[in-house]
Amino acid sequence: MRIDYVKSSNKEEAFKSVKAGITPELLEKFQVKADISDNGTDRIDATGKGFDFKVDFLNDHILLDLNLSFMLKPFKSKILGYLEKEVKKII
Repeated sequence: MRIDYVKSSNKEEAFKSVKAGITPELLEKFQVKADISDNGTDRIDATGKGFDFKVDFLNDHILLDLNLSFMLKPFKSKILGYLEKEVKKII
């Protein structure tokens, strides 16, 4: 899923905002524990049992990618919609 920057003017600014906003507590809403990591200023990864969420930062937009286990797949649209809404508030 692609989301263009609105509040952020570049990928570094967007990265800082999203890193502060995407927390394990945010993901606990779906009763999953997440380990969140980054590799600099171009990607944030959140992984847990049965899911993998990636945020890639490009020059004028971000790409969200969500992979779920078989048991969580029925909730993919709900989870992705929620994460999209939260990220749009931030960037």
